[in-house]
Amino acid sequence: MFGSDLEMIFAIFCNVLEVDEHGQRLNYGDAEYCAAQWVRRRCDPEYQVEPLFEAWETELH
Repeated sequence: MFGSDLEMIFAIFCNVLEVDEHGQRLNYGDAEYCAAQWVRRRCDPEYQVEPLFEAWETELH
């Protein structure tokens, strides 16, 4: 994983977010939760992300 913390938060949120053909967000809460887990992990090293991030979730494009 590379990039700044802000880049990683943005990448996780956008990679997890699903949007339909009409531009409607299908899983905004899930994407928000995953990004929040990254923030919490960075602030609290003892926090365990559940489930662990998959490689595609943290890819920077």
